Amino acid sequence: MEYARHVRHGRIRVAILGTGNIGIDLCERLLVDDDFEVVALAGRRPDSPGLQRLVDRIPVIVTNGITGLLPHFDFFDGVFDATSSFDHPGHWDITKEHGKWMIDLTPSGIGRPMVPCLVDRVDSMHLSPGIEPENLSMISCGGQSSAPMLNAITRGVSRISEVEVSVSVPSLSVGPASRRNVDHYVEATQELAAQVTGCPKAKAMLILNPADPPVMMRTTVFVQADIIDLDAIRIACAEMITEVQKSVPGYDFAIEPYCPREGLVSVTSRVIGSGFYLPPYAGNLDIINSAAVESARILGQHHIRAKAQT
Repeated sequence: MEYARHVRHGRIRVAILGTGNIGIDLCERLLVDDDFEVVALAGRRPDSPGLQRLVDRIPVIVTNGITGLLPHFDFFDGVFDATSSFDHPGHWDITKEHGKWMIDLTPSGIGRPMVPCLVDRVDSMHLSPGIEPENLSMISCGGQSSAPMLNAITRGVSRISEVEVSVSVPSLSVGPASRRNVDHYVEATQELAAQVTGCPKAKAMLILNPADPPVMMRTTVFVQADIIDLDAIRIACAEMITEVQKSVPGYDFAIEPYCPREGLVSVTSRVIGSGFYLPPYAGNLDIINSAAVESARILGQHHIRAKAQT
């Protein structure tokens, strides 16, 4: 096919489903990443502003969703799904049938939860051996911003009894599909908090902040435990901030770890966006898309090595 000559060998070749805020920010960052080649972009509206922005910059652009990608599956290694949790199950069925891996940026709960900085730190966050199609879930922006801090806190507490995650994002950065996903977003974020801390009593809430001018994304976590070593928690959280900043430079403390009362520890992070698509207030795009890119880098390179050994 005509576009095959554009593909650069040695790169991880990908397609993107979705031309909303998340999908276009993701596409912009992949286009400047030397490890990736964006082969195709699939939207549903020919007049989508995000899609129009990328005309002549991507070999294949289709406006009938994943159906339009069917003739092109041989030309990419994996798919990013930046649509909605309601559409993701069908997208995964098709992608799996074609033997490709998928990075799920919706809170569908279908894929295996993955937070790149927690690979091999949390038991379930590892890659499966071999080259079978794999679906990795990015959970939510709140999941990606809270999980590093929750994991760090677990290193300085004993007998956790309750966990709470509160996420505030600027309303202007949240598109229609993400708004339809809110209930799934909260459920997925809660489940990740329980998984990371080992505490089944986990609660999450999402605030779409209407402030104008928009304020930065902030994520506050509270952990109730019998024994709290605040010094150990401060060290572990600082180390995790440094780790996350390798892929998300705008991730930092808004409020450092402290104990609002006996038996309770809290920390608040904030994310300043890199401005690939929306202005820097959209840190929620940065945190989930950076996680998606790093997860795809790990997964794509793993599959390339595994195929070379077969």
